[in-house]
Amino acid sequence: MKKVLGLVISHRKNGNSELLLKEIMTSIPEECSLEMIRLTDLRLRPCTACYKCLQPDTRCPLDDDFNFVLDNIRSADALIIGVPVYLLGPHGYYKMLSDRLVGLTNYIADTQGKPCALVIPYGTEGWVGYSKAAAIIMPRLLMMKVVDCWPVHATLPGESLLSPGNVEYACELGRRLFSGAEHQPGARECQKCGSDLFRLLEDGMMECPICGARTILQNGNISDFTGNEYFRFSDRAMEEHFQDWLLEMKGRFAGKKAQLKELHKEYRDKNCWISP
Repeated sequence: MKKVLGLVISHRKNGNSELLLKEIMTSIPEECSLEMIRLTDLRLRPCTACYKCLQPDTRCPLDDDFNFVLDNIRSADALIIGVPVYLLGPHGYYKMLSDRLVGLTNYIADTQGKPCALVIPYGTEGWVGYSKAAAIIMPRLLMMKVVDCWPVHATLPGESLLSPGNVEYACELGRRLFSGAEHQPGARECQKCGSDLFRLLEDGMMECPICGARTILQNGNISDFTGNEYFRFSDRAMEEHFQDWLLEMKGRFAGKKAQLKELHKEYRDKNCWISP
């Protein structure tokens, strides 16, 4: 039996993130084991950049609930994420979780190619900000198959289900979670990762800040990715960053540790910290 994990990143009980995920999960046509995690109920610490998780078959050493969440994501056959928009971006706990994926080369084989759907409730038109671009980062890092990235306009708790269109779409998303094709970005989105943000460069070029793909803006503000080979989430680019570059930086730090420790001495007494 397949396992479907719903990851709710909201303190609000019976809020739009939770209810939409439940509607999607109960609409899956085949019998599945359904499990949900409310990330905000767990203890999640910031990454300390110790890089111990870069070593083969090594788990994050921090004493919190990250490994519990990760183990459940790895064992699931599909992942559905509900993350609301706060101030122009997704809930901060989602970023906290994503930052803990530095050691993903140890477990990416367990997540690669598995379907993932993103549900992004937002309360105010015009205040979505960078939420979609930020939300797609985690499933892209895990090299999952992004089936959908669904922004939902709903402010009050559960208000999303007052719209028959939203209920119908949630049911349809559940039906195609395992059978549906990968989500296709719009004409004015990054054709590589689906981000809706771009960085303006010289000579009419634009760059996606999420995946690094570059494009030329055509008539009608349509992006042309023809001939662009680089994609930050490709197998090779991921290997270069997480296996080559990060391990190289760890080695460089070991070689310069004494020099850096000496440099730090001058600043140890220059303290002006305050605390409650």
